Amino acid sequence: MKFDDLVKKQYEDIDNISGLLKNYVDSYRLLIASASELYGINLAKKSDVKKALDRVEEVGELIDKLIDTLDKCEVSYLKYCNIKNDYIISSTEKDKIFTEIDNELNFQNSQREE
Repeated sequence: MKFDDLVKKQYEDIDNISGLLKNYVDSYRLLIASASELYGINLAKKSDVKKALDRVEEVGELIDKLIDTLDKCEVSYLKYCNIKNDYIISSTEKDKIFTEIDNELNFQNSQREE
């Protein structure tokens, strides 16, 4: 596998983990709201509220693990992006870019005249 393919796969993994994190955070918020409503109901048992809070805590722990994983993946991906950017900056010459822009503008102007 080429390094470029590996980095693309890593980007896809980061994207998937981010989507998963969003889903868990949404679930976490709903569980908190449900536990709060359950607490406000006089007929609810303390054990039911405790179980609801335990579920909230379990999802919170999963969210923490996803964030840790995402942090680790992002560090290496951002390092790759920085190295690639440094290479592009160091290997790019302004004169070549200006020449390409001038050639493109001249080409567009010549097409208009026809």
